[in-house]
Amino acid sequence: MRNNLSQHQHDPAKRCAVCEGRFGLVRYYSWRTALCSKKCVDRFKTRREADSAWLCRFRAA
Repeated sequence: MRNNLSQHQHDPAKRCAVCEGRFGLVRYYSWRTALCSKKCVDRFKTRREADSAWLCRFRAA
């Protein structure tokens, strides 16, 4: 039996990185991250912007 951890490292993405939903006919990408819908793309970009803003505040202090 194969080790599940090593299997996930080599397999392509099978679920959305944001909502863990299955992909439909169209797969969206942002920063090489597979996403299932425009809604998830917007959520991913908002999260990246928030992380970037937090990091800038942390560096300035």
